[in-house]
Amino acid sequence: MSTTLTTNTFYGIVPSVSTGGTGMAMQTIQATSFVMVEPISYEFQVVEYMEGDRIAKVALQVKRNIHDQYGNIKLAGFWQDVPRIQMKL
Repeated sequence: MSTTLTTNTFYGIVPSVSTGGTGMAMQTIQATSFVMVEPISYEFQVVEYMEGDRIAKVALQVKRNIHDQYGNIKLAGFWQDVPRIQMKL
């Protein structure tokens, strides 16, 4: 699984406040662009591999999804096993 974050470039209008003169006047200027990291989410599931009526193997799986700026899934990941690590205490 890749650990690199993806980005997206957005363009828009950014409000600006001018303090000159009497009172405050609201002006808008065109923003050149800004880069935002695309949100990611992780889903986990436990899978039981069966041989006949008995469980042969149990695995933890993860899926990584990339979302757009509105929270919709832009790129759905695929399920893959989480690597197992043994540590002696």
